[in-house]
Amino acid sequence: MRHTRGFQGRIATAKHRTAAVLLVAVTLSACNFDKLLTVTAPSRVVPADLYQPANATIIVNGAVADFECAFGSYTLVGGMVGEEFHDASIQSQWWPLDKRTFTPTGSIYATAGCQGGGVYIPLSTARWQADNAVTVLGGWTDAQVPGRTSLLATASAFGGYSLVLMGEGMCSAAIDGGPELTPAQLFKLADDRFTAAIGFAQTAQNDSVLNLALIGRARARLDLGKAAEAAADAQQVAPGFVWNANFGSDDPIRYNQVYLRNVRDQSATVDTFYRAVKFAGVPDPRVPVIFDPSRKAADGELPLYYENKYTSVASPIPIARYAEAQLIIAEAAGGQVAVNIINALHDRVGLPHFQSSDPAAIQQQIISERRAEFFLESQHLGDLIRYALPLRPAAGERYQAQKGGTYGSQLCFPLPDAERLNNPNITKG
Repeated sequence: MRHTRGFQGRIATAKHRTAAVLLVAVTLSACNFDKLLTVTAPSRVVPADLYQPANATIIVNGAVADFECAFGSYTLVGGMVGEEFHDASIQSQWWPLDKRTFTPTGSIYATAGCQGGGVYIPLSTARWQADNAVTVLGGWTDAQVPGRTSLLATASAFGGYSLVLMGEGMCSAAIDGGPELTPAQLFKLADDRFTAAIGFAQTAQNDSVLNLALIGRARARLDLGKAAEAAADAQQVAPGFVWNANFGSDDPIRYNQVYLRNVRDQSATVDTFYRAVKFAGVPDPRVPVIFDPSRKAADGELPLYYENKYTSVASPIPIARYAEAQLIIAEAAGGQVAVNIINALHDRVGLPHFQSSDPAAIQQQIISERRAEFFLESQHLGDLIRYALPLRPAAGERYQAQKGGTYGSQLCFPLPDAERLNNPNITKG
């Protein structure tokens, strides 16, 4: 595929990508995120300079950093589409996301990088970098690269997570200039990456990456409707496990985009349905939201509700954790097993117990648990689509008076026109 929005849009196929672009891409990742590599004359860098065994960790760290940037943007944008946030800016390019009326032509999800509301380009970048790291590492030996198997596990896992987010958020996507893929096909590719990661992590005895990949594969399999297989993976996750996407205050590209847009810039406000989440009349501490009656949001109209889950631009956002594994088990098992898991999660945060033997009520409570447990963690948009939840506000209801229009029903992100028109393997039209 060919895009024209600078580095973050230059995700060419491995066959057609030049060595210079490849090296600048990986170098930029390392420089922007980890300050590990300084290049004064990128045009003079040749493949041998970067693709050496001594730089294996830099290459993988760059792929991880690209994913973290994409993940932060997806969490913000998915929250805007998926009822966690309400746009409160004066920037009209954000309004269609909040209204669910975005299109594949010119929308920021399709054209922007991870600092500007991008989804497709940042996730495509992250996926390519992770797959490329696996390919490069595959050309070296364990003797050349100490810890090579752990690096292979890490890169494979992050390739899987890039594909999971694509499958959950995109209506369709393309990989390396190939044909248009459905979400189910993307989830299957993610499953393949996670399976590879699990094998590498087991060989390397890297328990952290093993748990990360097990949750990732369980998530992909749940998305595929394979609940029993998903639960089998989730059962193996260590209690208390968490893997965070890390952010920082040292460079704007590393900012936590959720905190930045809601708390610092006040250009988003927590949406109505997350402002007072309770269970049995008790406020749910997993959805910490603060109302500031003395201030208005950036548009001067909307009331300002802050999330208090992330407290700075450097706050990490969980990618995978034990609670997700437990709720996957609950969804697969149902019945008293699910009730016990829900109550264990409630005990952790001081909520009353849930009691029911009705399968429909238990399933509905699992959905509610996911809504609260994974507040602003990238999950809710995918849940809206997977469970076919009612749209709130409903399509056709009036949008903000000062901004005009009505709400639509678009939830998934359509394949961008830039991909459709420039990819020879995708049907035009």
